[in-house]
Amino acid sequence: MHNQSRRWDGTRVVAINEDGTIVLQNRNGVIYSVRLPEVVKALKRLRGKWKLDGEAVFLDLQGEEQFTACQRRCSTQYPDPCLIQQLPIKMEVFDALEGDGISLEREPYLNRKATLQRILERDRIDSTIEYVPFVKDLPKAWDEVIKKEREGLIAKQVDSPYNEGDRSFNWLKVKNWRFVCCNVVGFTPGERSRAHFFGSLVLEHNGVFKGCVGSGFNEWELRKFKDLFSDAPKISKPYSDQQVGEPYTAVRLETRVLVKFYQVTTDNNVLRFPTFAISD
Repeated sequence: MHNQSRRWDGTRVVAINEDGTIVLQNRNGVIYSVRLPEVVKALKRLRGKWKLDGEAVFLDLQGEEQFTACQRRCSTQYPDPCLIQQLPIKMEVFDALEGDGISLEREPYLNRKATLQRILERDRIDSTIEYVPFVKDLPKAWDEVIKKEREGLIAKQVDSPYNEGDRSFNWLKVKNWRFVCCNVVGFTPGERSRAHFFGSLVLEHNGVFKGCVGSGFNEWELRKFKDLFSDAPKISKPYSDQQVGEPYTAVRLETRVLVKFYQVTTDNNVLRFPTFAISD
């Protein structure tokens, strides 16, 4: 039996309380305690020795996550008070690795959720820290993802142990892919195994730069685009290297590609995590 929770569009963080000192870190072990002082301040109200897993998120006025704003905060090592006030971060907590000094990593998922809820509710902390409930109705949960254009779901086996960092059938990521058909207006140089082909395709949709796609190609498609680029006339760059993010070659190419992606960024409206699907 599985239950579901939504995928939060933020930055994964683990919060640890050992002897009253709060440590926030991302999944790579980078310390975020100084970067997110409002989260640390709220967590200090939680008693006991614990280790909690969650997501740092920024919510707009409609209550939806904005990844770019969250990324800005999490990448700012010493945020000033104005930035903290402008882009306040919340922590959505969905799992517990330790509670009251006892390891929970081998405990069933539902037991961990019950402990997590007890830890968060007994001290009645403010909305900076929120408990993420689970949902058993998969069709209803997925309809909500589609309706609100969210990133996807995490489906978890209710009796599964904690397995952060491991791929397992106990924890499944169900992604909400979207698709868009784009024109190819250029390509970036390839490196390493792609040195003889190209790095990524520069994309345009309805006359607007949509980013670059460099994943999803098989060897036949790499060779196909290499041949197309060899024959295509070079043109003036419709977008600057700075906007694209690296130097590229602009070409006139009567080829469109179907690209799947999660969302578009809020600051420059480019595709997030684009992957090549097919070309005409």
